[in-house]
Amino acid sequence: MLKLNKDVLFLIAENLQDDMISLCSCLLVNKFWCEVTVPILWKIPGRMVLTEKAEDKLFNVILLHLSKDSKDILKNQGINLYTETYRPTSFNYINFWRHLDLQFLEETFSRNLKILEVSTSSMIKNELLNLFINKYTKFISLLIPENINYDIYCISWNEQCFSDLKNLCCHEFHQNSLEGLATISKSIKKLFCCISRDNNDISRIVKLIEAQKNLNEIHMSCDNDEALKTIEELLIKKADTIQHLRLDWEPVTEVLSHLVNLKILDMDTPFLFRRSKNYANPNLNQLEEISLPALKILKANLSSHKILIRLIETANVQLTTIGISHDSLKEIDEIRRLTQTIYQNCPNLRYIKLPIKDYTLTEFERLLANSQYLDGLVIDYERGFDYKDVFEILTRSSPLNLSKFKFIFTQKFRLNFKLLESFLNKWNDRQPMLLQISLVNFIDEHQWYMKRLKSLIKKYEMKGIIKKFDLNWYDKFEEFEWVQDVSQFYSLP
Repeated sequence: MLKLNKDVLFLIAENLQDDMISLCSCLLVNKFWCEVTVPILWKIPGRMVLTEKAEDKLFNVILLHLSKDSKDILKNQGINLYTETYRPTSFNYINFWRHLDLQFLEETFSRNLKILEVSTSSMIKNELLNLFINKYTKFISLLIPENINYDIYCISWNEQCFSDLKNLCCHEFHQNSLEGLATISKSIKKLFCCISRDNNDISRIVKLIEAQKNLNEIHMSCDNDEALKTIEELLIKKADTIQHLRLDWEPVTEVLSHLVNLKILDMDTPFLFRRSKNYANPNLNQLEEISLPALKILKANLSSHKILIRLIETANVQLTTIGISHDSLKEIDEIRRLTQTIYQNCPNLRYIKLPIKDYTLTEFERLLANSQYLDGLVIDYERGFDYKDVFEILTRSSPLNLSKFKFIFTQKFRLNFKLLESFLNKWNDRQPMLLQISLVNFIDEHQWYMKRLKSLIKKYEMKGIIKKFDLNWYDKFEEFEWVQDVSQFYSLP
């Protein structure tokens, strides 16, 4: 019988880390396979949505890791969490955790302790958390929820278990955590951070960012105008390493001009648009002269179409993904000029979302005709928009690769079923499509609409015209995501 080398088996299991069914099957082969698979399976126990039953089992497994000393401490306080006898675990599963989500743990602890009717939950939570934050664990991702209660959790943020941290999601309210992490964590590559208008002291988040040696990806939200310049000057210092930047404001300095290695720029948030309408950006002229030659993905909700055009022209053939919100541009000439710029400069475009109006449909069709590699298209609702013409253009001029569609409708501007059915009938001889429909502001009274839509989709799934359909509630999917993936925060090495 052929026996696989342990290193080879480990590589196989690593490639299956996002396939939970196959990975669990590996556990059952034999002890050797089990020993290789368990550490991979337990890297992120909470990354998939768990049923309450699964969450209960996970909580029980965590309880089994409590030391005799911890059990004695709880018993002395009249707390007995064990209603029956359990045998010791085969592995120390907690030592395999690499992604620490404190929100997931808090929700799991609170729900199960409530079921057990435990009144002194804070003491138990600390004992349980000590199983994770100690010298024996090593985390590469840490998520600290905004509402974490430091009166309950006594956490030492300078523990060595955070020294190899690669991903951090936090809030500037976490002043003690940021200060502790800045002294021990120097290798963070991906940072998610929120700064509120109520806090004028951002010194600790500044210190944390300054301490990083290879900060590659930053997602930052800031509701404090006074802090914007400080943050952008800090980003300039990290310009050599930043390749992915998401902001919810239009820059007030020339920060973007310094990010010469930037590959992904995401400034597409409703908050940014609300601010840009009421905020006179002193840096607007400088932004219109920007050049980002390495840019591959652009998502923006900006107040100036000139900035968008400049970004597209300077990135040129590098751009593969463009997402422009319909809120950004209202004038017909702006949309027409932007669409022309895209099909004249981006021959390698794969995914696109941009404003479409009746008077710009000619340019939209030219865009389709000039985008032979286009794979995914997002169409947002527009007031007074004629989908009949759009569906005819899609049928007539869609490139061969185009098979992923996302249509967004509000309750007021809902989809016409006859138009959709006609479009699907004409798609019969093309690639089966991955279709998403997002319904905004629909309520329970419109259940009949959803039922009819699902019935219609089922018909074309059976015909093989639709390969996969999702009704995208509550932005379950990312903008250019048609197949659900693990949360972008987690990055498995």
